[in-house]
Amino acid sequence: MLALQNLTLPNRRFTLGLGIAQAALNYFKYWIIAAVAIAFLGPLSLSQYNEIDLSTWFYTANIAKWFTAFVAGGFLYVLVPNMIATGMTRRELSVAMGVFGLLWSAALGVLVFAGLLIERVYYGAMDWTQGIQADNATTAIGTWGETAAFAAVYPLLYLAYFAAGALIGAAAYRWQSSGWLLLFPVLVVVFSLDNAVYDTEPFGPSWAGVLGRFIDDWGRGLVLTGIAVVAAGLAIASRRILIDIPLHSKKA
Repeated sequence: MLALQNLTLPNRRFTLGLGIAQAALNYFKYWIIAAVAIAFLGPLSLSQYNEIDLSTWFYTANIAKWFTAFVAGGFLYVLVPNMIATGMTRRELSVAMGVFGLLWSAALGVLVFAGLLIERVYYGAMDWTQGIQADNATTAIGTWGETAAFAAVYPLLYLAYFAAGALIGAAAYRWQSSGWLLLFPVLVVVFSLDNAVYDTEPFGPSWAGVLGRFIDDWGRGLVLTGIAVVAAGLAIASRRILIDIPLHSKKA
């Protein structure tokens, strides 16, 4: 990653955000490659014993949401003392994390979008059903257009999970003994909205979707708007906590 002293002051927050995103994607590239391989090769192995009627990419994409939250929170928790120790301000770090979140979410979103479309061709060639679990039954994702629309929301979902992870990471650093408790209300809101996008059963704790009963009838457009608003609110809250962190709260 570029040293801060080699960056111009007005632009280093953006350059650092780009550098963090590149470093994170490079660090986890083998994890990502392994996930892609399992998503495509797993059904081929299972087809020897069972009929394939569920999209493995759907579940891989769901697991990636939690992974995204973990990356955001973990990176932020580690970067706060390190970046401040090297001369970066807390405001600059908040912008850098925003750039990181946008690039990470876009990269994984594009990967999932491509993966779901490729999987549709793959499943079609093998005469399998590209389905998801919805309303306690298996439902096919649908036509090419429906598959593309299904996949297109993932960048936004990843951004919401990234913002959630960043908020929890910032709070855990700011209030070390109790900040992690924000996990519970944040998880309930984000996971409930996530569930409501397709009325599906994503990978995660069922209790966290408790708000679903109030938003099931919102309609997909309103739910997506809600996710965008929540993602923005979480990002703003993360920034407010981050710029308020005492410089002496933890040694670098």
